[in-house]
Order: sequence, then C-alpha cells, then structure tokens
Amino acid sequence: MTNMPEEDKMPEKSEEIMVKEEPKQEVVEPTPVKEEVSKEPIKDDSPKEDIQIKEAQPDEGKETVAEKVETKNIFIAIAVVIGIFAVIIGGFYIYNNITGATVTSIDSLHQRNAEGKLDPDKGYIYNDYSFVYAQDLWWTEMFIGGKWVRTPLHFGPKDVDQLLVGGELHDDFNNGTDVYVAIDPAVNDKHYTLGISELSFNLVKGLNRRAVGSCTVEDEACVDRDIISCDNNPDRLPVIELVIANETKVILNDTCMLIQGQDFEFVKAIERVLYEWYGIIE
Repeated sequence: MTNMPEEDKMPEKSEEIMVKEEPKQEVVEPTPVKEEVSKEPIKDDSPKEDIQIKEAQPDEGKETVAEKVETKNIFIAIAVVIGIFAVIIGGFYIYNNITGATVTSIDSLHQRNAEGKLDPDKGYIYNDYSFVYAQDLWWTEMFIGGKWVRTPLHFGPKDVDQLLVGGELHDDFNNGTDVYVAIDPAVNDKHYTLGISELSFNLVKGLNRRAVGSCTVEDEACVDRDIISCDNNPDRLPVIELVIANETKVILNDTCMLIQGQDFEFVKAIERVLYEWYGIIE
C-alpha cells in the first residue's frame, strides 16, 4: 500500500409598559440598569493538538424521516470538516470539548504505560507507539509535520492489524491534496457516519489531504456533488469509496480505495487504513 504524504446576548428588547394615566399620579420611569459583560479572554493552555471523534447517536421515533435526515447529516458532517479546513490551515487547532484535566490524564496514562504499570486492556506499546484507553477511545501520539499530534480512535492497532488490505495503489493516488470520499446517499447508518467523520478528520489532520464529499450515485442529496466511484472514475482521481456490506475488507486498485464493512466492523476497516497511513501498522 502506498503511504499518504505528510502534511451568537442580543441585547434584551426593552419591554414597553403601558401605564394608564390616572389623576394626580405621576408615572416614574425606571432607570435602566446596565449589565456588565465580562471581557476576559478565554484561556487555552492546552499544549497539544487533539482530535476527538464522538459516536453519532440515533434519533428515536422518527422512522418516517430518518433516512433523509441521516443522509443530509452525512453531508453536513463533511461540510463541517471542510469548513474547518481554513482554521486547520491557518492555525491547525482543533479541540472538541477536551479539557485540560483530560489532556493531563492522558499524558499521565502514557507515562504509566511506558513504565509498564497499565493492564494490557488499558494500555500497551505497539511498534514503539504508546496506546492508552480513556473516554472509550484508544489514544496515541505522533510527531507529524514538526509537531506532536494526539489522535484518538475507537480501536487500537491490535484490534485491526489482522484485517488484510489487498491490491495496490498507483502513485497517482498521491497527486494533489484532494481525495474524493465517495458515499452511498441511500445509506442510513450511524456507523457509516462515524467512519466518514474519522476518515475526514484524519485525512486533513495527520495526512495533509483534503476530503471532498462525493456520491457514488445520483440523488437529490447529491446536487452539486461529484458522482464518482471506483468503477466510475475516468479521470483516475484519488477516490476512497465507502460501502456498507457484510464482508469487511479493504481493496486497493489503481487510484481508488474501497473500504467496506458493517456496524463497527466498518469503523475497524477505516481505522486499519489510518494506522497504516500513519506508519503504525506496517
């Protein structure tokens, strides 16, 4: 497998009080009270960059509209990722509700892991990388592009390294920065959305590529989207096609990568690819 290249308080509306005029009475207008708004800047002492991927939660009682809502949410997720690209390029800071205490805790776990003080299900060393389990995620640190990047994924390398990757990518897959992430707009699946999020964040965060949301077939949710897939790629563009299927596998062919699976097996297949791109799984 060819390695990827590195890298709203609106002011309150004054309420009008209608006072009926009565003889020999004076209406005293209240003196408005000016509220003080704190102007202290938000302090961010976090020393490292983090990605936090949260599992999407299914809606209940909305079966009649769930499919279209989920499809649109998939594109919203990609749009958010692409919208964040400007921030990433400018400052490369992404923090999603990770507190300083959490960062300190993870750093402490890595230290204990290096000292061999964690149980195997809480931490281990894999090809010289420390992996620790916290917040239902496996965390590791990598030095990429001159900086340390802390990356959490749902599975550790030991959970996915037996998943084989077949075929080979042509060097042209690495041309440019865009990678077309081709999805099936008919799919309604929370693991599918989760996998897309993990893939998109890691493409830009650690691999210096830009995820371009695309569709494998025509659909009303795909207006103004490229229609592309491994079988429909006449210009040989870099494509990652994501498929929900019973069999879990990763197939490389020319300038296209097919990643397929079901439920968390689909997420495992995504993470198997990421670990190899990061150089953790050889």
